[in-house]
Amino acid sequence: MNEITSIGRFPAASPAAIGQRGPGDFAAVLRQSMERVNELQLQSGAEIQRWLSGESEDLHKTILAVQKSELAFELMLEVRNKVVQAYQEVMRIQV
Repeated sequence: MNEITSIGRFPAASPAAIGQRGPGDFAAVLRQSMERVNELQLQSGAEIQRWLSGESEDLHKTILAVQKSELAFELMLEVRNKVVQAYQEVMRIQV
């Protein structure tokens, strides 16, 4: 039986390391995460094509690939929503 692999991890950030990072690091983390979501979606599509063409008879593997890509996409959407909420909150602050 094949081992289930993880979707991926975000880089760990300790409180001390946060102050050492530059302003472009957040954008880089988001970009890498979006690229990973895209890779998972492409893998999912390829797995579906293999199953539909008969190259692969492992339906479970296909379903797992689809679920991984769906979960990663939903996580990305939630992160985006939180970033937008934080931005809106900051814009409401009166200076």
